[in-house]
Amino acid sequence: MTLEDFRIKHSTLIEHYQYIEMHLEGIYAALSGKDFTDGLQDVEKDAITRIINLIKSLDPNDAVLTEEDQTRLSAIVARRNYYVHDCYTKMVFDRHTDAPDNKYSRQLIDDIREANQMREYLFEKKMSLKIFGQK
Repeated sequence: MTLEDFRIKHSTLIEHYQYIEMHLEGIYAALSGKDFTDGLQDVEKDAITRIINLIKSLDPNDAVLTEEDQTRLSAIVARRNYYVHDCYTKMVFDRHTDAPDNKYSRQLIDDIREANQMREYLFEKKMSLKIFGQK
């Protein structure tokens, strides 16, 4: 993977993380009992972990986000924080080619796959809630 390929894939991953956050905000807003827009405003500046905790408080039986979902999301949040705050300074890049070491390239691909799956899963969860005319 070249440095340019890495940057494109990194950007794709950040896109997935942003949609994950947006879908979690939508899930919270739908569960909040408030007007959807007001519910979104409640969490628009909150971190993902706080939004997950707010959803848990509104969904004590884990009907919307299961324990397994919460565990997966916790791992995704940790990976997200790494890619947003640390990857360029903590990854090993080949000083001759500027490419990331192969183990980082493989991890990036795995993280993209996991984030994309969670993005799609949360979209489906959000769309299944009453506010969106289903269920």
